[in-house]
Amino acid sequence: MMKIDKNSSVPLYAQLKDLLSERIEDGSYGPGSQIPTELALCEELDLSRPTVRKAISELVNEGLLIIRKGKGTFVREAPDHLILPNFSPFRFCFLAGQSLEDKRFIDYEKIDTLPAEYESAFAGNSGDGSGRYFEVIWTEGEPRKSFAYCRSFIPAAMFPTLAEDIRARRRMIDITANRYPLLPHRADWRLHVRPASHEEARALDISRGTPVLVVESACHSRSGNVSEFSVAVLRADRCVLQFEPVSQRRD
Repeated sequence: MMKIDKNSSVPLYAQLKDLLSERIEDGSYGPGSQIPTELALCEELDLSRPTVRKAISELVNEGLLIIRKGKGTFVREAPDHLILPNFSPFRFCFLAGQSLEDKRFIDYEKIDTLPAEYESAFAGNSGDGSGRYFEVIWTEGEPRKSFAYCRSFIPAAMFPTLAEDIRARRRMIDITANRYPLLPHRADWRLHVRPASHEEARALDISRGTPVLVVESACHSRSGNVSEFSVAVLRADRCVLQFEPVSQRRD
């Protein structure tokens, strides 16, 4: 039986939050189990609906609880960690992939302009024709257990039939045939952490604002032009990136 001290200086929602956290930690509410409804908690502890809702909301934001629409609020299960060995900036680049089989496509279409934050990625390109691009969006991972939300921007002049090739599920070896000089050869990249957007959160089944790992890669072809700019958003609670060891030279 949980108790709330209404004479305490600690806000009621904070007390309820601590009590629920304790129940999760001691196993009273096990991983994947449903906690009492807001109404049940209100009646049991003589609390208002906004107080209960605020406590639950904070636990959802902290990743302890998850709300499933139409079903209720559940204790989040600890996900299995996915190890990505020998991680490189090409890991989530579309043109560097070996197959389409591991990708669940959300969209692929030709666009006239790039999102403003990515315009500079292709600024140094020469002879890229119309300036139009293909935007390819996909997720990786098992159905309903995606660990990566990926977006790639590829100059349409370099791969003019890309959308048709994806729609026909052509093999990557055929999509890239006779275009070896245009394929990613080196990459400028960065890895950083930021809150997930609404679209990213929905694709990865996490709460909006949850910290995610972001890998941004500007992939250069052998000609020096950028043939692809990719953005991979990874679930930080599921992915472990392993890098090749680097020896430190001492003279």
